[in-house]
Amino acid sequence: MKRLSIILLVSLVAVVTLVAKRNQAAGVTFTRDVAPIIFNKCSICHRPGEVAPMPLTSYQEVRPWSKAIREEVAERTMPPWFADPHKSTLKFGNDRRLTQKEIETIVAWG
Repeated sequence: MKRLSIILLVSLVAVVTLVAKRNQAAGVTFTRDVAPIIFNKCSICHRPGEVAPMPLTSYQEVRPWSKAIREEVAERTMPPWFADPHKSTLKFGNDRRLTQKEIETIVAWG
């Protein structure tokens, strides 16, 4: 009986965790949460006439790329940043790296 109670408790915790994560992800919106990140950290290069291959200046431009954006952001390959923050105490004015919270926001939305 005790083992069954433990299994039920663990199962309940797992279900609650999954539901909470789903609800949190459902609460992420492009306009409120993702757009400020994209426009502040990505659109500097992802706009017409710049180096990036596609513009990311509106929802219509970002949405088709959401899966690729999610993957690149999760792998920390985008936005690119080659300076090693562990070897310098300097703060770079053009540092476009994403915070962990920004990464989690984009991954939850995408």
